[in-house]
Amino acid sequence: MWKSRRRAVLLLGGAATLLIPFLEIRGRSAVRFDLPTLSLHFLGAVVPIDEFHLVLLGTLFLVALILGVTVVFGRLWCGWICPQTVIGEAGEWIASALPRRFRAAGKTAVLLPFAALVSLSLLWYFVPPVEATRNLFRSPVLLGFFLAQWGAIYAMVAIVGTRFCRTVCPYAMLQNVLADRETLSVAYDPARPECLRCDRCTLVCPVGIDIRKGAQRECIACAGCIDACREATSPRGMEPFIAYRGTVLRGKTYLLAGICAAAALVFLAALWSRPDLRFAVQWDGNPGKTGENTYRYSVQNDSDRPVTVSLSVEDPALLLDDPAIAVPSRARVTGRVTVRGGDRMPGEVRFTAAGQGFRLVRKAAFP
Repeated sequence: MWKSRRRAVLLLGGAATLLIPFLEIRGRSAVRFDLPTLSLHFLGAVVPIDEFHLVLLGTLFLVALILGVTVVFGRLWCGWICPQTVIGEAGEWIASALPRRFRAAGKTAVLLPFAALVSLSLLWYFVPPVEATRNLFRSPVLLGFFLAQWGAIYAMVAIVGTRFCRTVCPYAMLQNVLADRETLSVAYDPARPECLRCDRCTLVCPVGIDIRKGAQRECIACAGCIDACREATSPRGMEPFIAYRGTVLRGKTYLLAGICAAAALVFLAALWSRPDLRFAVQWDGNPGKTGENTYRYSVQNDSDRPVTVSLSVEDPALLLDDPAIAVPSRARVTGRVTVRGGDRMPGEVRFTAAGQGFRLVRKAAFP
């Protein structure tokens, strides 16, 4: 029962991982960190790497989500969604259709292309899928990353395998710290002494533990032992001795869900309320001729169309440079302008950047 459900989740998760890079919103990748521009594409928005506050908000949301899922669902991620589990399970699943003597070689033959596909799909989250696939053997950098990832993924799944889960997996260590008595986990019922001692639960366990000895940190909550126990007890009209135990809907669940929802709303509100055009100006600290100062400006255009910005200063100051600034789409333009002070300068100068439907005012010191 659980095995078929888990395989369905594994297939859906794997398909989503492969298809998400092809999903576009408003002509841009739904999720991608674009290496050439060092910007994050997320749900139709583009976040430059220098907008650290947005990256921080997104990171806080992910941390809250991971902590919440871990406290409530334990290691369900490990047995149901983890890429290592997905690839290993797929290899065993396909190899099981072969004659027994060919299964070891068959699993290797399956895991090699699977690892290559996963390696390529990881590149798609940094380079557009069509471009990455077309230039894979033309770009030494892309090919190097692809081969390194391919080898690492294959080694993790085929050679290291579940030993990683049992020993150094950081998520397993985190789960051991955060779990409480109500965290969802696979557990044996010690109150029932009539265990059949068939040992099926230990034979099917991918990490090689005996769940009858109590909760163990190596367990990845895959539910293989539950199905094995059910197969042994159902013909006898008995309920399985092993089951998922814990309380999902509880006060802590609602609290953590509220925290995650609030973090997500703050992040999305900050992401989607960003202006398309940003303008900053600052005195460069180098005094020029008497009564003149030089200023550095920066104009960031986050829209999909180029804009022309007209720069001006308020009286009694006078701008001595060309006021027109052309800013391409998704680009930043920087430069310097010189301002001459007039009579009774107030100690600051007010810059105005105006154009197609916008008007931004910034102040800077005029020493």
